[in-house]
Amino acid sequence: MWTIFRPSEPTKPVKGAVSFDIFHNGQPVEAVVVGTKIMLSFAPLYAIPPEYMSVRECQVEPIDSKYEWEREPLPIIREGCQADLVGLVCPPKQSEFGVKVAVESFRYQSTPHVQYSCLVRVCPFAPCPPANCPPVDGCPRDKRAARSLSLEEIRRALEADPKLASQIGISPHVLANRPGHSEDQLRYYVRTGDVP
Repeated sequence: MWTIFRPSEPTKPVKGAVSFDIFHNGQPVEAVVVGTKIMLSFAPLYAIPPEYMSVRECQVEPIDSKYEWEREPLPIIREGCQADLVGLVCPPKQSEFGVKVAVESFRYQSTPHVQYSCLVRVCPFAPCPPANCPPVDGCPRDKRAARSLSLEEIRRALEADPKLASQIGISPHVLANRPGHSEDQLRYYVRTGDVP
């Protein structure tokens, strides 16, 4: 099954205009297989930092649906956050060229043709207020929420709790190696993989 995208109706570029493209694996697309992850990409037509843009609302709707009940637009972004909470849509993320929204493509029962419509806010004088979105399974976490740890802090934590290394998939013997072993001990390790 395929999902076919209908581009928005062309409009005259105006000051503050934003381009809207749909990508799959970094390439623009007009149709993808159902279930494929696509990227809704919004880029300003003039140079502004990404934090000066915000995707506030997005919806998807079928084109030429046979059924009245199916014609209602489906919100996927509300107030700058994902509207579905099931991983079909990830919260908008800033990129170096604008804002992107990761979406899993789907189709409606009576038509494979869909159209995405979004409301994008451009804040001309300051960064747009960030949306505080709850985490969604299957979506990357906001990088700003991650705590920055130094290599030394990580090393101390792993030395204090050797079980932690196995929980995150690091072999304990790699962590046990410290500079200062003799050449014979290093040769033994390279040959056998065991710590002497």
